[in-house]
Amino acid sequence: MSTFPNGIKRTARAFATSAAFFLFLAGCAHVPDRGVPETFGTPAPEAVREPPLQAPPPPAPSPLVLTFAGDIMAHRCNYSMARYESIYDDVREYLRADDLTFGNLEMPVDDSLPESTYPRFNVHSPYLSAAVEGGFDVLSLANNHANDQGAPSMQATKKAVENQSGVALSSGLKSFPDEGMKPVATAIKGHQILFLAVTEILNSYDSSRNLVYLVPPRETERAAFLETVRAMRAENPESLFVLSIHVNESEYVRTVSESKKAWFSRLAEAGADIIWAHHPHVMQSWEILPARDRSVLVMYSMGNFISGQRWDTDRENPDGYREYTGDAVLLRVTASRNGPLPSVAGFSFSVAEYPVTNWRDRREGLVVRRVTESFMNGLSPAETEYYRARWRLMQAYLPVAIPAD
Repeated sequence: MSTFPNGIKRTARAFATSAAFFLFLAGCAHVPDRGVPETFGTPAPEAVREPPLQAPPPPAPSPLVLTFAGDIMAHRCNYSMARYESIYDDVREYLRADDLTFGNLEMPVDDSLPESTYPRFNVHSPYLSAAVEGGFDVLSLANNHANDQGAPSMQATKKAVENQSGVALSSGLKSFPDEGMKPVATAIKGHQILFLAVTEILNSYDSSRNLVYLVPPRETERAAFLETVRAMRAENPESLFVLSIHVNESEYVRTVSESKKAWFSRLAEAGADIIWAHHPHVMQSWEILPARDRSVLVMYSMGNFISGQRWDTDRENPDGYREYTGDAVLLRVTASRNGPLPSVAGFSFSVAEYPVTNWRDRREGLVVRRVTESFMNGLSPAETEYYRARWRLMQAYLPVAIPAD
């Protein structure tokens, strides 16, 4: 039987049964021959196939709003503060007004050991809690200070972060030495965000190195890591893939080397959507790269969010290399999917820069302040002159404006 819709199928079957019955009666009855063909009704009309109804494609999910910061550090002047929350008072509302805020936690968190400053850092959990309460949701744990206090403290750090209810994602430390690299994921606004944090450098290469996601900066290891990134991309084709990388390069360098650009371009081609780098402790530039049919946002170094590296400002030399460790930007990123799900067409990005500085509050200690005209105008004349000079220098190599307030 030809393919009809079910209702038409039943009608045609009933008609054929009735026609056969009447033909049987006609064969038994005497009908005069009038030379006219006998007919019994008309043939069933050819069924018209209706194209199946297709639901309209679902709309693309709402854009994601993400904020990227630099290193969260803790020198003695930082962890000796009476009220850690004051570090975040001026930026808390801003950091909480997005979907996720990313920061590099550059120290162990082990309550069983004393607090410790450079070169072997350690803080206690209240310092971490203040960062989370201040707005940080996603933490990279892979950096050169990850194993400052050895393997037990690495496990203590991992547990301390996991115990923070406000942390959506963290990556960079293993549960056991033979554990392979694996990204973590969360879903927001109909998007899946994939996150992986790795480091190219450590301060100690004892057995504790096997508990961190380490990618040594040699071609063999880099080629293997590119295959890992490709596999993660293939397994998660629709995700926004954020890769955190603590780079092996000299500290306090503000220019981006060609070799670093080439390496990050390979990571982009392998499948990362956002590459977020740190380690130099000073800001470097950012850009949006084309990678096949996608766009990739690359941040070459996000500097410091908070540290004690500029505890004393050098007002006589605002261009000194350490003066740059106290100034940075928060990069607010809007990520929009290039089409409705299911789609592997990637994301498009827009960025907004919010300048911040480490400012020495005489009552609280070093805190993070938004750099605005009203902030600088409210300082002493000497401080105003210093910060204006500092941000002229920052603007000379970064595309950042100073808002009025």
